[in-house]
Amino acid sequence: MKRNGCWIACFILMIGAALLISCAAKDDTGLVSEGVDTPVTVLGYTALYNSADHYFLKEGDKVAVIAPSALPGKKKTEETVEGLKKWGYIPVEGKYVSVEERTLENCIEDLEWALNDPEIKAVFCVRGGYASTEVLDRMPLSLIADAKKPIIGFSDITTYLSAWTTADLVSIHSPMRDSFSEDLPEECKDVVKRILTGEIPAYRCQGSAYDVQGSAEGILIGGNLATLTSVLNTAYDCTAADEPYILFLEDVEEDYEHIHRYLTVLKHQGVLDKAAGIIFGEWCDYPKECETYNGNSRGGRFESVADMISREFLAGRDVPVAFGFPAGHGSVNFPLLMGARLMLEVSEESYTLTWVE
Repeated sequence: MKRNGCWIACFILMIGAALLISCAAKDDTGLVSEGVDTPVTVLGYTALYNSADHYFLKEGDKVAVIAPSALPGKKKTEETVEGLKKWGYIPVEGKYVSVEERTLENCIEDLEWALNDPEIKAVFCVRGGYASTEVLDRMPLSLIADAKKPIIGFSDITTYLSAWTTADLVSIHSPMRDSFSEDLPEECKDVVKRILTGEIPAYRCQGSAYDVQGSAEGILIGGNLATLTSVLNTAYDCTAADEPYILFLEDVEEDYEHIHRYLTVLKHQGVLDKAAGIIFGEWCDYPKECETYNGNSRGGRFESVADMISREFLAGRDVPVAFGFPAGHGSVNFPLLMGARLMLEVSEESYTLTWVE
């Protein structure tokens, strides 16, 4: 997973005050997280894309287990393989998924094998990390489009999710090796297991004071905020979609300054203006205090990331906005179907995510 860390100048000065929003949690390092404990209800499941049932998985299918970003290590790979076996699939490891060192060419070779082998029905990533853009800069989108098989992952895998959307294919923003970890809630595991087979969940989440009411429909795009900024203006830029989209964003170990900077890039590129609706997910392990950008020059200190976003980026935007969907780098990580049409409805006390044909 992506771990950029925070600048020393922005490190933690936490004082023992209670957090000002209910969705934030503090650990013993002084870092805080938002969205990690938002109450969510799975309303039910819908079998979408009946004409393309072959796109999703069925018991006995072969699934490629690769790491097209950073190396995961043998233990994480083994846990992923064993987990997929328990779910009834036949995992097939890429040649370079658990080696100690590899080249960019090795990484590309594993992904090309997973896409080209007709017996492989899906691409399951073991971890994120960094360097997905290096791979996709060397790979034609036609290879993804012709393969017609889903990819599963999040964090740096956001780059691949974007490429799949650009190739007019759906993908799954989902826990990777953690899908089989004892730390992931059983409800999350069940939803991941079912979404792989084409059973698409509908969610209802508790709202927050920062939500903007309304409804919107569009394809769901996005993922990790920092990673998404690296795909802008590339051949695999999902934000270049010529149809309405709902934008989902989350991140980990970034401070207010960095989150503000990434969102400013999206603003300047017109990505926020084009969004029919916005869903903000988990903001994990960020320092409550940031010396270089803390809101003092904006009419008071920021109470939370949601507060900063609301004050700095939502003024004048007449689109529905939801905060705190539990997906990202926290211990709760519900899967999302990316590149598929989503209905976002935000009311006074809650919001719903429903995928539609």
